[in-house]
Amino acid sequence: MNVRVWGGWLLAALGITVLMTMGCEKGALGVRSSNLTGLIVDSASSAPIEGVRVRIVSEAAVSTNAQAALGQNFVSVTGANGRFMFTNLTPDKFKIEATKVGYEDLQYPSASSTVTSVYVQNAETVDIGAIKMNAVGSPLPQYISVRLNLRDSKSMELLDGNELVTITFDNQTFTYTVTEWKNGQTAGGQAIQLPAKGGVYAVSISPNPDLYKTTNTTLSGTANILTDIMLEANSYNLIVRCVNVPDYIVGGIMNIYAEQAGTNPPKILATHTISDLGNLTSPQLPNVVKVPGVAFPINLRVNVRGYLDEVIAIDTIAQGEQGNIRIDVDFLANNDTLAPALDAANPVVGILDNRVTRGVTIRVAGPDLINNDTVIGNLWHTNVPVNYVGGGVCDLDYAAVPVGYKQPWTVSIYPDSKGPAAASGSYSINGDAMINPEEDAGNIILLIGAVAKRP
Repeated sequence: MNVRVWGGWLLAALGITVLMTMGCEKGALGVRSSNLTGLIVDSASSAPIEGVRVRIVSEAAVSTNAQAALGQNFVSVTGANGRFMFTNLTPDKFKIEATKVGYEDLQYPSASSTVTSVYVQNAETVDIGAIKMNAVGSPLPQYISVRLNLRDSKSMELLDGNELVTITFDNQTFTYTVTEWKNGQTAGGQAIQLPAKGGVYAVSISPNPDLYKTTNTTLSGTANILTDIMLEANSYNLIVRCVNVPDYIVGGIMNIYAEQAGTNPPKILATHTISDLGNLTSPQLPNVVKVPGVAFPINLRVNVRGYLDEVIAIDTIAQGEQGNIRIDVDFLANNDTLAPALDAANPVVGILDNRVTRGVTIRVAGPDLINNDTVIGNLWHTNVPVNYVGGGVCDLDYAAVPVGYKQPWTVSIYPDSKGPAAASGSYSINGDAMINPEEDAGNIILLIGAVAKRP
C-alpha cells in the first residue's frame, strides 16, 4: 500500500518534470522566431550604403539594463544593396543604431520621434523600410586666415597701403592698414585669423569716412578668405554749364571724362554726356557730373565736336570735402589750349582757341556770270568780294571756317553799272554745306559749288 502510494507520488513527480521540460522548449508554449530587416541609404542621393554596422538592442536593456533583455543584442552589416537582416528574434521592442566612417551616427527611432522603439511581434518579419544616413561634410578647421584686397570700385586700384581700415566680422572688430589686410598678417608678423564657423560672417568694412562709404557684405566662415572688397568712394557733383554756345552748333553734344591724374593711358573714373548744348539765344541748364572724391586730383577732359579736347587739372579741392563744384565751359573765351589747371576763384574753361577750322572755297560759275560782275560771298560771318574778269569760274576763298557743323552761305552778284547787264539788276544764290574736318594732313581746301543763275 505504501509502496504504491509512494510510486504514485513518484510517477506524479516524474510527470511534472516532463511537462516542465516540454514547456521550456522553444515553440512548445506558442513562441516562434521573428525577423527584422531594413535598408540604409544616403540622405542626399538615396543610394544604398554598403558596410554600415547595424546594431539592435532591446529597449529594456537601454532603459533598465535588465539582465533578461541583454540577450537581445545583435549586430549585422549591410551588403551592397544596403540591406540588413536580423533573424530568429524573440518578440521584443528594439532600438537600432547604425555607424559608418564618413557618416553621422544614426539612431532609429530618433530622439525627436514620438515612437521610441520598433516592436517585433511573434512569428513576424518587420521591414522598417529605408533609413537615411547623413554624410559628414569636410571637417571645419579651428581657425581660418583672412586676406583682403581693398579696392576703389571706380578705379579698381588698391587703396593706399598706410590707410587704416576697420572691419567687423559679426561681433569681432579689427583695425589694420590696407597692406596688412592684403598680406593677411600684421606688421609684427601675426596672422589675421578668425574662428571657423559653419555659416557666414556678417562683415562691415569701415574705411576713412571722409573718403569712402561703409560697405556691408558676407563672407564664408568655412574656409580661408582671400577676396577683393570694392569700396564706394564719396563723390562730388561737378556742375557743368555751357555758355556762349554759337548758334551754328545745332544738336551738338559734349562728352565729359573725369580721368585719374598721372595715368597713361588715362584711367576713366566717371563719364557724362550733355546731349544738347543749347546756343546763345536758348542756353541749356547746367548738367551734373558725379566724380569720386577720393580720386582728386583729377583731369577733366571736355570733348566737343569741332574742337580739340580741353583737359583741365582739378587739384585744389581738399580730399574729403563734399558738395557741388561749378565749372563754366565758355565757347567764346580764350584759354591756353590744354589748360593746366582750373582757377578755383573763377572756374571758367575757355575753348575758343581749341576750335578746329579749315580752308573753304565757294566756286561760282554759270550762264549768268558776266565779265566785270562784282561777286560777294558770305560764309561764317565773313564777306569776300571778287571782281570777275572772265575765265569761267569765280573763287571766293575763306581761310578759317569752323568744322563739324553745317554753315549757311550766300553769294550776291552785282552787274557792272556800265555794262549791258546793268538793267537786269543784281541777284543772290544761297545754300548750306557741312564743313567736315580735313581727312588728310595738309591744307586741303573744301570746295562748295554755286551756280550763277538769275532766279
